[in-house]
Amino acid sequence: MITVTIDTSDLTRKLADFPAALARAQRKALDYIGSRVASDATRAFKNASLRPSPWAPRKDTKATHPLLIKHPEGGLWKSIDHRLEGEDTVVIGTDKEYAIYHQQGTKNMPARPFFPIDKYGQLTPRIMRKIKADVEAAYKEEIDAVFGQ
Repeated sequence: MITVTIDTSDLTRKLADFPAALARAQRKALDYIGSRVASDATRAFKNASLRPSPWAPRKDTKATHPLLIKHPEGGLWKSIDHRLEGEDTVVIGTDKEYAIYHQQGTKNMPARPFFPIDKYGQLTPRIMRKIKADVEAAYKEEIDAVFGQ
């Protein structure tokens, strides 16, 4: 005859810490999401591959100065940031009132979108893949911290 006795007291202690770890993971994931989207939006000014759609060419093809939206001293691309609100919300944006006109265009100005959202307001597939990886990493870090690797 053989018997095996398993002491689960260590597991029970770790499981008691699990709800707090999940809450930390959620906050961390939101921060990762905000950082990712804000970073991609900022980098889209210089990296066309990060834009949700191509920018219209300039009307003045002989102009030698950069587009105002891409100006190295410009305030728009430097103003993009994120903040956490409450337990389940991250807000990503800019305080520049004219940003919406660049993102969506106007009757007299073509859109030059920089936030990774499509014309329907949905995050682009590329950024969603990145966010998924960021969220998985946030939860894995917290679970590993509770249970060990």
